[in-house]
Amino acid sequence: MLIERQRIDAAFETIQRSLPPTPLVRSRHLSQKLGTNVWLKLETLQPTHSFKVRGAHNAIAQLPAQRRARGVVTASGGNHGLAVAYTAQTAGIPATVFLPRKSPSDRADAIESMGANVILHGESWDESNLEARALARKSDSAYIHPFDDIDVMAGQGTIVCELVRQIPRIDLLVASIGGGGLLSGLISASAAYSPATRVVGVETEGADSMYQSWRAGKIIELPAITSIAETLGARKTEQRQFDIISSHAFSLLRVSDEQAIDALVELLFEEKLLTEPATSCSVAALLQGEVALGLEENVVIVLCGANVGMSRVYDWMTEVAQRAAATR
Repeated sequence: MLIERQRIDAAFETIQRSLPPTPLVRSRHLSQKLGTNVWLKLETLQPTHSFKVRGAHNAIAQLPAQRRARGVVTASGGNHGLAVAYTAQTAGIPATVFLPRKSPSDRADAIESMGANVILHGESWDESNLEARALARKSDSAYIHPFDDIDVMAGQGTIVCELVRQIPRIDLLVASIGGGGLLSGLISASAAYSPATRVVGVETEGADSMYQSWRAGKIIELPAITSIAETLGARKTEQRQFDIISSHAFSLLRVSDEQAIDALVELLFEEKLLTEPATSCSVAALLQGEVALGLEENVVIVLCGANVGMSRVYDWMTEVAQRAAATR
């Protein structure tokens, strides 16, 4: 079932009080290359450089005051943890964020710099999440799920509330999929505010649990995340996100790590925008010609995250080159 328009309206009212709209800019380079009008929604300019702050802010704002005061707990691949930490800091409440043990140290440092307690646990987000839920029950704190939370999804859907005020028509809306909270919110909000919009989701191979589930007609759990797009790192979606996306998405697409990195570099060189592979994969899908585009269409790509340093980009480029050499 889609998220109700009233809930998205309420989320938009909540978010407007604290988060200014992110810019929508036309990409001359991508428009010329793809032969249509390509627009970039710069969620990379959020306070935490990711769309995740929308959902975290809305979910925490909905908590009763007494419950909110006891603090919040979550598990994250990075961006949701930053969002919860930032929102908790601005609200003056404690936060604990669980990260997988393999998380880059700069990611943990960034979350800690916002006053949150960081706990490294498990080899994947799924393992960190089990421990986060256990702590939330033990401490009677509010647990904030990164995607399987209706207030989080409604918060992500407010991207569409801004878009319909920034552009007269959205023909195609493209965004990446992790657990499915972002795409579920975009689909629900598009149905409410822009019903003619086609919504497409993109994953990378090795972090493609939703794509595989969509193809199989049932939820598929990956044995492990093997993609370099770590922030797409849920090994499986949940039923609510699967139902919304499988029933209402125009299409789901999958690209390789190599294609995501190539698109990342192209965005950096041509648009001077640094993004994560979990973001650039959406650009990669269009560059691969996976979606039919009309000549005068308005295509909006949600650039959803930019929490990555140049050293990491260099590592990814090297890894991709090594993989390509090994398969020759």
